[in-house]
Amino acid sequence: MEFNVLSVFKGIEKEPINPFNPNEVGTSLFLNGGMGPKIRDSMEKQAKAAGMERRNFFRSTIGLSAAMLAANTATGMEFFEVSKAEGVDFEAKAESVQVARAGSDFIVDVHTHVCTRPGHYQLGVNTNERGMWFVQLLDDLGKAFGMKNGTKDMDIDHYGKLILEGSDTTVGIFNPFGFAEHYGGKDMVPIEYQAQVKKRWPKNSMMLAGGLTPNQGLGVTLDRLRMYAEDYKVSGLKLYTFDATEKKGWWFDDEKLAYPMWEECRKLGIKNIGCHKGVPFGQFYARYAHCEDFDSACDDFLDLNFIAYHAAWPYHNELAALKGFKPQRKNLYAEIGTTFAATVTSRPLECAHVLGTLLRDLGEDYVLWGTDSLLWGNPQWQIEAFRKFQIPDHLVEGHGYPKITPEIRRKVLGENAARIWNIDKKSAMQAKAEIIGTAALA
Repeated sequence: MEFNVLSVFKGIEKEPINPFNPNEVGTSLFLNGGMGPKIRDSMEKQAKAAGMERRNFFRSTIGLSAAMLAANTATGMEFFEVSKAEGVDFEAKAESVQVARAGSDFIVDVHTHVCTRPGHYQLGVNTNERGMWFVQLLDDLGKAFGMKNGTKDMDIDHYGKLILEGSDTTVGIFNPFGFAEHYGGKDMVPIEYQAQVKKRWPKNSMMLAGGLTPNQGLGVTLDRLRMYAEDYKVSGLKLYTFDATEKKGWWFDDEKLAYPMWEECRKLGIKNIGCHKGVPFGQFYARYAHCEDFDSACDDFLDLNFIAYHAAWPYHNELAALKGFKPQRKNLYAEIGTTFAATVTSRPLECAHVLGTLLRDLGEDYVLWGTDSLLWGNPQWQIEAFRKFQIPDHLVEGHGYPKITPEIRRKVLGENAARIWNIDKKSAMQAKAEIIGTAALA
């Protein structure tokens, strides 16, 4: 898997997309992935059946359903539980959406981002060449999904409009970017900037701290950790074991460098500790994206929860084995941001194997919903795809995977995260209704 989505979904960057229409984003990914030509041919026939001009059909709600149906046809497997009527009839589609929402109306997106800062990123001023490489990667992603100014549009306002107003997401947990050495000695997304998200939507957002690496000096790291907890009341950590220092990386099970951090988390009441695992992109070393260092940390800090972001894909089997061979383990979690988005439209068989492995070996109580938005645009298309996605029967029989039941969907989409973060569902849902109501009046 190449992290740059534009080299996986060839051509998507050439098609203008309205970022406020998630159907366009999702359908474009189906059309430009590996099955794109077959899906396009099938959808053109669906457009005629619906009596619509092709381009308008592709951008519509029924177009996204038709793309899922076309993926079923192209693979000869039932990955998406979509009726034929949903692909040609707007009323049937609207009814299906309402049924799906009623079954899983509470959604906690554990993996969201803002990707800019005051002054943005300027080569030679506050960003070096390595830092600009990452900014360019994120710029290209944003522009492909309709944000004309790339990362400049991945700001606080768009966070609210696309995630909280524009999708069924109830609570967004936003994650930091560090790598200060690449950005003039200041985290790529400074905490004082991202804290404005929490200030604006206090009941519908939670903030994780990051930018911590003991390679900057353990004393400095612990001081920053205390500052995050005391001054910003963070709800956990999202870290990277590969870093921008000369040492390049570190490990969660390093008893001299990492364990003092986890001991300090205990004292500060920080219980949920996430880390980018898998997706070994760009200039960083792949070895630090592996998840084996979670093994000792989970055993030695049973009162802390360790969350592998991206589900450690493509090393998800190794992650799942850390629980599969230690079924007594209750503090290891997987978050599926980017992993689900990158596979569900173009490689649904791989998506089924990833989800099946996690649900079978980690367990349905330990898989967390995440979309990695705003990097993947408006997250509503991902929500709809997950509500419709199913593991085919022959994989269930052949691999022992569970079918994705309504109960499992509710757990993954929101209940598991609500449990470990102590989120008040009723309060969050009421605040969400107020956000939607205010947006409708604007």
